[in-house]
Amino acid sequence: MSTTWRGVPPAVRSLARWVVIVQLVGYTTSLVFIWHTTRMVPSGIESRYRGADPETAQGAMQFPKSFAEMLTITHTHLLSMAVIFVITGIGVALCERVGERWKRFLVVEPFVALLVSFSAMWLMRYADPRFSWLLEASSSVLAVTFYVQSYLILRELGREAA
Repeated sequence: MSTTWRGVPPAVRSLARWVVIVQLVGYTTSLVFIWHTTRMVPSGIESRYRGADPETAQGAMQFPKSFAEMLTITHTHLLSMAVIFVITGIGVALCERVGERWKRFLVVEPFVALLVSFSAMWLMRYADPRFSWLLEASSSVLAVTFYVQSYLILRELGREAA
């Protein structure tokens, strides 16, 4: 017998619904920040981490991130995003209307994308600026997965509210 949202007490379903809503607002806010600082393009991402020529930089000056800053960014983001994706992964795992293959993919993909994204960030900073494309691609897949997970969970919880 498998556990689904239907078998979870109403108070826990309400908690889950509001956690997902707050995570959606927080994640969207982070994407707005990324757009503001990088315009979500490889050249902007490169400037954010590798620095930009002050003569050609538009807007805020961008300085190369130090090793300590890179460690701090990696540490805080990996740990906090892992928690976010554990929560959404559990939420997806409890969905009845999602097939097992999709559940497995949606539960695992964010963790793979996180590792690829942060590896690309380090490679872009210290090896080759062209890794900004990989960072942009893996982060985009991560964002799409997060929004799909959130939609599926809220759809399932909405059905259970009736």
